[in-house]
Amino acid sequence: MPAPLLLKRDWQRDHVYLVQFPRAGCIPSLSMFALKLETWLRMTKISYSNISNEFTKFSSKKQIPFIELNGRQIPDSNYCIEHLARVFKIDLEERLNPIEKAQARAFTCLLEESIRWIILYNRGKNNKFLATEEGLIKHYRGAKKTFFQYVFVEQLRKKIWKLCYWQGIGRHTIDEVENIAKKDLTALSVFLGDKQYFFGSTPTTLDAIAFGNLAQLFYTPMDSEVLRKYMEENTPNLVSYIQQMREMYWKDWDEACQTLSLNTQNDTLICSDVKR
Repeated sequence: MPAPLLLKRDWQRDHVYLVQFPRAGCIPSLSMFALKLETWLRMTKISYSNISNEFTKFSSKKQIPFIELNGRQIPDSNYCIEHLARVFKIDLEERLNPIEKAQARAFTCLLEESIRWIILYNRGKNNKFLATEEGLIKHYRGAKKTFFQYVFVEQLRKKIWKLCYWQGIGRHTIDEVENIAKKDLTALSVFLGDKQYFFGSTPTTLDAIAFGNLAQLFYTPMDSEVLRKYMEENTPNLVSYIQQMREMYWKDWDEACQTLSLNTQNDTLICSDVKR
């Protein structure tokens, strides 16, 4: 199979080019995987630049996000992290013992195979916010804006709902799905406890994964406010955790959402204890 064409032809060595969706008005990325990967890059202080996929460019696996590094495309956020960790000799899980690594794997699956689908279920039920300033509407003008508002958003909703149905979660009622989410959130809350990060005072990849997913629940409009209220009332440590992660790694959050620029920067030196 021929190598995929690079979007960045004049690349710099050891500089990561992160290809992702354009910014949204309520969150820097509506993709939990892109938010995870960009947060991980900020945690590790790897030099990177964003490239918009302009809603049309995808990886060789037809996924977003993906990265380009040293003239090579790497698809899938998890493989991106594995590749970057290997190239830059970074191991955020180095200090974890085997039991903790097993816990990290289990909670990764909870977030990416349960919470993720709960988010998509809600967007498959109602994604009208995409056609507002909280969503993506400011990227469009004229006839393209009209098409996006009245045609594309509904087409996307139906596509998401079809995915949810065939995955299985789409066969459940909203109450059943929210009950699943409450159990997941409670498990995460109990495991986090009063720790700064999921495994203590130093962040790991699980923290990037958790933030990428939990921020979607907390900051993006859902079909109902049940889960956000549940988090505020029953898992306040998760809310504090999300806010702390945002403050630590996304000081430019408001700027990114207001300007929709992919070129804003977090202005704080972070994670100085990461081994490189």
